[in-house]
Amino acid sequence: MKQKLKSLPFRMLVPVIVMVLFVVTMLTTLFSRAYINMILQQEQEVNAAGFEAISRSITPVISTSISEVRSIMSDTRVADYARLQYVSQQKLIRGRISCQHFLRTEIESHEGIFGLLFMRQDGSLFGSLPEGNFFLDDPQQNPLPEAIKKQILEVPHGQTIWTGPVSGYDLYGFENEKTPQRIMIASWKSRDVSYGVCYGMMLMDESVFEDLFASMQDGKSTWHLFAADQTEIYHTGEDACLHPDILISKSNSGNIFDNDNGDPVCTFSMTLESPSWTLVREVSMENYAQVIRRVRGSIFLIAAVVFLIALAIYRLWLKKFMRQFNALLGGIIRMGEGELQPIESAPFSIGEFETMQREIDRTSLALNEQMDTIRRMEREQMEQENLIKEQGRIVKELSTARQIQRSVLPHIFPPFPDRKEIDLFATMDPARDVGGDFYDFFFIDEDHLCLVIADVSGKGIPAALFMMFAKRIIEDFARMEHSASEILEKTNEMLCDNNQAEMFVTVWLGILEMSTGRLTAANAGHEYPAIRKKGGCFELYKDKHGFVIGGMEGVRYKEYELQIDPGDKLFVYTDGVPEATADNGDMFGTARMTAVLNTCADESPEEILRRVRSAVDAFVGDAEQFDDLTMMCLEYKGRQRES
Repeated sequence: MKQKLKSLPFRMLVPVIVMVLFVVTMLTTLFSRAYINMILQQEQEVNAAGFEAISRSITPVISTSISEVRSIMSDTRVADYARLQYVSQQKLIRGRISCQHFLRTEIESHEGIFGLLFMRQDGSLFGSLPEGNFFLDDPQQNPLPEAIKKQILEVPHGQTIWTGPVSGYDLYGFENEKTPQRIMIASWKSRDVSYGVCYGMMLMDESVFEDLFASMQDGKSTWHLFAADQTEIYHTGEDACLHPDILISKSNSGNIFDNDNGDPVCTFSMTLESPSWTLVREVSMENYAQVIRRVRGSIFLIAAVVFLIALAIYRLWLKKFMRQFNALLGGIIRMGEGELQPIESAPFSIGEFETMQREIDRTSLALNEQMDTIRRMEREQMEQENLIKEQGRIVKELSTARQIQRSVLPHIFPPFPDRKEIDLFATMDPARDVGGDFYDFFFIDEDHLCLVIADVSGKGIPAALFMMFAKRIIEDFARMEHSASEILEKTNEMLCDNNQAEMFVTVWLGILEMSTGRLTAANAGHEYPAIRKKGGCFELYKDKHGFVIGGMEGVRYKEYELQIDPGDKLFVYTDGVPEATADNGDMFGTARMTAVLNTCADESPEEILRRVRSAVDAFVGDAEQFDDLTMMCLEYKGRQRES
């Protein structure tokens, strides 16, 4: 009987709670839909003006630029170089300079054109870009990705196709703050009786869109421009779109959804006619969602106040009802016991049972929370102990790896005590426990000394493993008595065949003939060496750079010769020296490096390296070393006369 009395209030409240929740849900849903429809109608009006302005601007710029480039292809300076029918090397060079000057002038005078390239049917390339000229008459040196090259060679005559975007790194082979991240290429085939088939390529970078979209910024919109295959060409926000298919498929639907950052947005899109790119406007709905949340909170607050008032009235009614019920029950019991006179007594209330149940529940929850806290503390303590053990193991393994790496590099100086013709010293200081830089020197035979300095991409354990692999391969090929260029070419082929990690290494390699001082060398994307003639100053020798080792198959390297006379010195290094950075962001640079070298030019190689390192440390100060720092210095003394 008491249990039924205890559950009576709850059973009577259930219909009231359900009705209140239903009314609140209906009110919030109706308000949200009406408010969102109003906002979307306003945004549609903004879209109409924005889409019209952008489409009216992009299409003429692109069409005019393509038309102007087609006329450039008919110029005799371009046509002559496309034929390559020069009777002498001097005329070839003059033709190249004339074509280069003409193309650079045309690029600077035409808005929207980032670069001009032309490709012959055999795949050879020539043209100009802001940071370099491309006169690669060897088809094997064409830096365009194979997929894009194939698309261009298969373009039908009279039709213009868009390829890309392609990173500027793929074209230049290097990347800096000026290198664009997204370059679009408009390509077409030109057939002319004067020079046959040639493919024109107009390059446009993202800067052409910046001024256009700058006027469209309203603080809540992000604009995206996608190619036909949904590759993002340009965006105004900080981050690129990770799921363009979702952004495009949900546009113009009137639905609000979460973008890549988890923010509520609504999208609108249109397709341009020429070229067939998709323009998407992503509108942040965060402010509107906040309004909806505030209104929804107000509705819930009003409903809660109404519910509490109704609950208070209900409790008063229930208390009166229970008092009457208990009075009737007590009278019936007394009549059964033969007591006919009424007895004054306090009314019975089920509130005592409710109070007892609340105390039991509160105690149970407190005990459960205390047990959860004890178990969590034990678990955290165990995890902390395991973490300390794991950190100790990692520190020990890294220390062992550092010792192994140092033992692999030559570390005993002087390295060849019986060879008085040279004085040689080298150092390597990794940015982490282990690094990717390395140096090496060894005699190929009695009269030829091989010198190597290299820098592997990346840091830490992966770079160290790749370093040891590359070092061993270079040494193996060098001992087969190949030339400097052949050593790099064969090393590149082997690394490309086994380069699943897609890492690469820059290398400077020289072979010094001890009897004559003749140095043959080749450079695979490494820093320029510094040469000091006897009695003179250290100067950078700007040799011909080839492509990095391990980056692309089939690369050919050019070697050159230097005459090293007695008293001359050679200083080679990795980019950790000129790119050492101070707290204010300034880099040490090659100018400071050569200045320091010339303050100690007459010192021994060991003292020179010590002085350079001291200058770098003083410049960097307390800033963290971000890159490996490796140097090697050689002084050639020539054949020593016997006394």
